[in-house]
Amino acid sequence: MALQRRDRRTVTKQSNRIGLAVGLIGAALLAGCGGGGSSADPANALADGTYTGTSPAEDDGTYGVVEFTVAGGALSDVTFTAFDEDGTAHDENYGLKADGTVADKDFYQRAQNAIDAEQTYVSEFEEEGDQNTVDSIAGASLSYRLFQGAVEDAIANA
Repeated sequence: MALQRRDRRTVTKQSNRIGLAVGLIGAALLAGCGGGGSSADPANALADGTYTGTSPAEDDGTYGVVEFTVAGGALSDVTFTAFDEDGTAHDENYGLKADGTVADKDFYQRAQNAIDAEQTYVSEFEEEGDQNTVDSIAGASLSYRLFQGAVEDAIANA
């Protein structure tokens, strides 16, 4: 009888430890799901001027470039373009063959969806003036990292 109680206490302690570990992992995952990927001061807090930034390159060499103007705490003229390592811009032609036809329909659609998401990032950034409030869009996390990285670079080099 005493042995059974001790076994139950051991199982209960192990269950509590497992529950605690799962809870901590869950909390860490939820903390990583926040909207903004940046903790830098908002871009609209910069002095009036035009700023340019380049994101760190991804493993495949893809990088992003952002440019924006700050005037009186408002952003304008925001542009963002992602580039392949060879300098090929991710634009309306990205994913097309040289003759303008679609090489891979699935890739082309994913690429164009990401470009649409990039424009949403630009619009949100220009409207809010704060990169920390720009939300990541499902299916465009690479573009999001590049965008946030480029904005952070522009702010760091201000």
